[in-house]
Parts: sequence; C-alpha cells; structure tokens
Amino acid sequence: MPLARFRYIPAPEPENHAAPRLAADGDVFVASPVHHLQSGLSVFEELEPPLAEDRYPGWFRLGFPLAASTAMWGAILWGVGLLR
Repeated sequence: MPLARFRYIPAPEPENHAAPRLAADGDVFVASPVHHLQSGLSVFEELEPPLAEDRYPGWFRLGFPLAASTAMWGAILWGVGLLR
C-alpha cells in the first residue's frame, strides 16, 4: 500500500522570539544548574599528578583485580552449584 504524502508547512516564527547571541560586555553572569553541578565537580580535580612512590606497584595493581575477580567468580559458580 503506498504511503500518503504529506507536505510540511513550518509555522511562522513570532517576531519577538528569543535567539542565541554572543555575550556583551555589560551582561551579568547567570549561574545555571549546569554551572552549579560543574562547580561541585571541581572538588574532585587533582592539581598535581600523584608521585610514583605514592602508587601501588604494578604487579599489585594488575594482580589484585584478577585474583579478586577469579575468587568472586569461583564463589558465584560454587553458590549456583549449591542451588541445583
């Protein structure tokens, strides 16, 4: 069955609608909710990268997640085996 054809006729825009513009020198800063959220996140910014001495060794940073994941999957599979 062929589709009906429609013609799009845009509605006329009002004369006094708001349009984006560049900020002028006399404009006042308006704190929006986005600005408020962004200022709250600035607490988590680090000013300096951590020193190499302050970090765990590479073998631990790689080995611990692998060992913990293996242990958790083992516990999950053992637990599912008990349900049968």
